[in-house]
Amino acid sequence: MKTEKQSDAVLIPVRSAPSFDLGPFRARMEDHQSLPIRVTHRDPRQEIGERLRAAGIPVERAPRRWERIGDVIILRFPPGELREARRIAEIFGTVLRARTVLQDVSGIHGPLRIPDVRVLWGNGTETIHLEGGVRYALDVGRVMFSSGNLAERIGIADRVRPGSVVVDLFAGIGYFSLPIAVRSRAKTVYACELNPVSFSYLVENTRLNRTTNLVPLLGDCRDVAPPRVADWVIMGHFDAREYLDVAFRTLRGSGTIVYHELCPKEQYPDALARRLAAAARAHWMNVRAIRTRIVKSYAPGIVHSRAEVEVTRQSRP
Repeated sequence: MKTEKQSDAVLIPVRSAPSFDLGPFRARMEDHQSLPIRVTHRDPRQEIGERLRAAGIPVERAPRRWERIGDVIILRFPPGELREARRIAEIFGTVLRARTVLQDVSGIHGPLRIPDVRVLWGNGTETIHLEGGVRYALDVGRVMFSSGNLAERIGIADRVRPGSVVVDLFAGIGYFSLPIAVRSRAKTVYACELNPVSFSYLVENTRLNRTTNLVPLLGDCRDVAPPRVADWVIMGHFDAREYLDVAFRTLRGSGTIVYHELCPKEQYPDALARRLAAAARAHWMNVRAIRTRIVKSYAPGIVHSRAEVEVTRQSRP
């Protein structure tokens, strides 16, 4: 039973009458009250463990964590062939009420950021993922999605001021572009994407979220990013350092560049800050502020780092 408020009284379910007088507390016992049932949700890890043991599979052979994207579950197994992988996937999929369970074989590859996955259980890798009030349609087997970056995506969207012009140089399916377009009331968000599969979902997601201020641009950002228009430039790609010239060319004056890279932990944040300051000077910009943070650990000794760089134009002699 659940505690419930009725008029000016609060009804609290108890198993038996208390041993003390309720009068001083202005309370009383009432029998035969109908209260709503409290639904207790079981920890899915406990149920997964029980089913694994019932199937004769040691719990330590199964992944301790999983990633959920829409109704698709992604599991990461230790290196080597795991004989029980498909049975483990079936247990995870059933308990977590997923449609498909995938194995992350070797992560994301190449400039088009293509995932290396295989289907272990279920069928169909297309899904719609809801996050922070934004809908993302995608094929988890063909395009990447990092659900662990939610705070980063929403945080940028909440810092972009209404009326700003934003250029996202590596838009993907709209990881950063969509939250900014939906949440920030930006004037225009130009979203550049090279991968035609990701671009098709970017276009679909623009319609799905009914955004009228997002402009998808198919092609390499060097070729399609509009010059001298942006108040904000988003660089959500680990190869971003190769495109800093594009970012500075895209700014129309003072503005902010949001820059991501993989960085050795012992070099963070000094090497990151020096690289960005040098790039700003090379493009006749002054750095007003650099704010850095570690988004997450990427590999032993390597961190996924982010820098938010505020710059203004220098007056050339």
